[in-house]
Amino acid sequence: MGAVTAEQQKLVLNSFAMVLQNNLVSAEAVTWNEYDGEMDDRNGLQVLEQITPRYNITRTENGVKDLSAGTDGTVFGSELFEVTGTFNANMGWGDFVKIKTIGQARESKALLGAATSLAEKIDAYIMQIATLGSADWLGDGITSVDEWVDAAAAYTRLKENGVDDSELSYIMNYTDKMKLGDQVVKLPGPDAMSTSTFRKGFTGELDGIKTMFTNQLPVMTTGTRLATAEALINGANQFVNYADVAKAGTVNGRHMTQNLVLDTAGTKTYKAGEVFTLPGVFAYDNRKQAPVTPARLQQFTVIADATAVAGAVTLVIFPAIIVPGSGAGDNININTAHATVTAAPADNAVLTFLGAPSTALSPRLLIQKPAVVVNTVPLILPASDTSMRRRLTKIPLTVRMWQHSDFYTGAHGVRFDVALNANIRERLRTARFNGS
Repeated sequence: MGAVTAEQQKLVLNSFAMVLQNNLVSAEAVTWNEYDGEMDDRNGLQVLEQITPRYNITRTENGVKDLSAGTDGTVFGSELFEVTGTFNANMGWGDFVKIKTIGQARESKALLGAATSLAEKIDAYIMQIATLGSADWLGDGITSVDEWVDAAAAYTRLKENGVDDSELSYIMNYTDKMKLGDQVVKLPGPDAMSTSTFRKGFTGELDGIKTMFTNQLPVMTTGTRLATAEALINGANQFVNYADVAKAGTVNGRHMTQNLVLDTAGTKTYKAGEVFTLPGVFAYDNRKQAPVTPARLQQFTVIADATAVAGAVTLVIFPAIIVPGSGAGDNININTAHATVTAAPADNAVLTFLGAPSTALSPRLLIQKPAVVVNTVPLILPASDTSMRRRLTKIPLTVRMWQHSDFYTGAHGVRFDVALNANIRERLRTARFNGS
């Protein structure tokens, strides 16, 4: 097949990295961190991230607040993340040795296909975690987005959650792009915008927010549970202190989650990512210490798959049910500062789920960049064969290329590997949405 020079190796890896980076939709939508050190087949990496506390702010007339009883307590939340996963693309030796110039690298269908496929797989993985982590879901879970108000509803929800306007991204699919473009083309005119959309398609911003389109958004199939009148709250007062749920405790996105005990009928399943509401449990704005207006039921999401056994099931949910003024001592002010709902659900309250049982739902996503963090670490360079690494220029992700020849079989191959784990860091900074 011929020899492979060092310069040839560099241009192949550089071209692979460029194509990978240019095809990652998630590159600008989420936060990326690369950590020092190297990862091999035996060592992972654990990362502890701190979450800023909130405080119960009060106003005092004719003087200052009396603090003789002591100051308010402070509880720092945390998330525990890890880097243990890798993604791989590979190609045969014949495809590799043909690439000897930068022009050939750019034109190589094998190189383009490997890098693009890797980007799509990484995007799908990140989008799955980012989209299904949200507790907020506007619309019916199925319908395409074809009106401005469909997307604007998700923005309104993030504002209710206290999210600022920085680093927001809409992520939709190409059916939405087609239908939104059709709406623009049909505007009275024709004006310059509708003419441009007719010629070039829908691009740019929606509601002043960067808008991207991808086929990698997840499809979520609901569990076998009924939508209503089946799962019942087993016991009143299932609320918690923020101090007890602030720290993740387990790896990957468990900050401010709790167990919710239910009675149910038969052997039914509940899938991670499902969303439900509870009667009388309204969303609470802990910034102004009042219910969200206009009043709406708080939505909760299921964090882990669960199956009802013998008429009972325990769901891990987000957000935790934190009631203002609940608890004792320091917890009273801490719970008020971090409250999520107006009241805890009553015994035998009925859960209402979004979507019919065993139905495929296809959410779209509005996300603020800090909501999801992708932790990466360079893979170790092997002691045998020929290998090198290249760090992408726009995001901190290092690609390792490893050429290998088998002495016994004579087989040759080239592999490209990256190590990364995506984690939901702040679920309230994301919202799912559809049409209605």
